[in-house]
Amino acid sequence: MSSLDLASFPVHRAAFGGATRYAEGELTVSREAVRDEVLRDRRIADVEPALVHPGDSARIVRVLDGVEPLAKVAGPSCAFPGFNGPPRTCGSGRTHRLAGFTVMAVSDFPCPASGVQAFEEGIVEMSGPGAQYSSASDRVNLLLVFQPGAVSNNDEYDDAMRRATLRVAGTLAGATRGLAPPLLETFDSSREWPGLPRVVWIHQVRSQGPMVRTFLYGHDMTGCVPTVLDPNELIDGALVGANYKVGTRTPTYRHTWHPSLAALYRRHGSDVNFAGVILARGHHENEFLKERSANIAAKLAKMLRADGAVCTYEGTGNTHIDFMLTVRALEEAGIPAGAVVHEYGGPGGRDVPLVDFVPEAVALASSGGIDRRVRLPAVEQLFGGTRLAHRGEPARGELDLPLQELYAVTVEMNLRGYRAEEY
Repeated sequence: MSSLDLASFPVHRAAFGGATRYAEGELTVSREAVRDEVLRDRRIADVEPALVHPGDSARIVRVLDGVEPLAKVAGPSCAFPGFNGPPRTCGSGRTHRLAGFTVMAVSDFPCPASGVQAFEEGIVEMSGPGAQYSSASDRVNLLLVFQPGAVSNNDEYDDAMRRATLRVAGTLAGATRGLAPPLLETFDSSREWPGLPRVVWIHQVRSQGPMVRTFLYGHDMTGCVPTVLDPNELIDGALVGANYKVGTRTPTYRHTWHPSLAALYRRHGSDVNFAGVILARGHHENEFLKERSANIAAKLAKMLRADGAVCTYEGTGNTHIDFMLTVRALEEAGIPAGAVVHEYGGPGGRDVPLVDFVPEAVALASSGGIDRRVRLPAVEQLFGGTRLAHRGEPARGELDLPLQELYAVTVEMNLRGYRAEEY
């Protein structure tokens, strides 16, 4: 376990200008420098940078990922190790962060795809009733609207966009080098607090191949068994999101500062000992692998001497089974598990709300129903495409959609405290 100094530079406004710099809550972004950074890779033919702010009458479609800029200014590794540098263990030293700012990857894919690799829309509403459910709507966003270049398949293009987005994020955060931060926090996960219960966070992510995966230290997690991480490794960008499936995806900036991670760290030393993170993959291919993963996760929690576990997950139906099996394995190991779930239940909330359930899941918390519907008004600005990818209908006008078609809605509802009503 390690100590990390996190220097936060809040961004309230951003504008394009001659050189990238930060001063008193305003970030000036060099459009030319961003384009040069992106177009180093011939797999990308063009990029159109754009800036949007909370409250703008703006809608963004085809959203893939959102990255909060991080730059390592002292320490043995780097931010986003495995992408922006060697895959050395991160989570110590000093990292600079542009708080409240996101670099957002936006694009169509060049090759038709079906099944699990088919693209599913991600919509961000910057204002109106959809904003409260759209991840990143409360942040200043630099959009990178990409056009594919010399690529042979979608996976190759996806890799190019991911690396370009992370490079741009690192360059922007690097503009704060030498500046005094408005906020400097030290996160010391090694300190023990005798007498307080030891609580682990089990973070189940989705990784099953191109378009639906998560990267740990620069390598996708498909085939991985659960592993233990220092929470500081997440803050430093060891985990990068690449799941593009409906509203249950988790952006990279929510992996680096997940609501559960933030809550446990802020309570560390107050009423809990934050004993560590167990990172698990969901959506295994069969019952054998699901059981195997669940029991390894419970074994790791036992080895960390956990008195309790907070469990969250990314995904939909199949991965919900992995999640419930993990809750059962924890309870059978004598570790009480508090589990956060999202519900279905239909537009009116009257159908069966959970895909799967085990009797051992005695402490479930709902973050709300993601198939409830929301009406979105027409917008003045539209980015990423003129029609919705999955429907073909015009994207600028009024829309009536289930919440799960908004970008990363489940983690946003988890953060903001939405919950289902009892009938």
